[in-house]
Amino acid sequence: MRRGFLIAMLSVILVPYGPAQEHDRRDVEGKILALERVGKLQAIKLKDWKMLNEVLDESFVLVDQDGVLLNKARVLAYVRRAVSLQYLTNEMTVRVHGTTAIVTGTYKLDGILGGRHVEQHGRFVDTWIEQDGRWVAIASLSAPAI
Repeated sequence: MRRGFLIAMLSVILVPYGPAQEHDRRDVEGKILALERVGKLQAIKLKDWKMLNEVLDESFVLVDQDGVLLNKARVLAYVRRAVSLQYLTNEMTVRVHGTTAIVTGTYKLDGILGGRHVEQHGRFVDTWIEQDGRWVAIASLSAPAI
């Protein structure tokens, strides 16, 4: 009996993804990429506070290139202070793990903040979770490109 149970459990664990699961994963990846591009990047450029407020979880944290930890309020204040801010990304990859998605990529930040020109190039890791049927960003880490 015990041996049969173990064999049944292993067969369930080792069964590869089926077509429906693959389709669902691709749908989630597409949603996350759209949220990255429109929900965050375009919202930052257009200073769309409503959209940013919706996609950033209340507990959102960002670790910037200098290692400074910013919460959601400080991120929104940073964007608000910028005269112009363009955030361009490349090489974005989404990895879905159940109700968590990890996005990696490269970025270029160009803008004017506090009267001075700001330009950064780097890599990022964004973490998204599904909450109450919608995806929200909970964390972001930036590192200088080498």
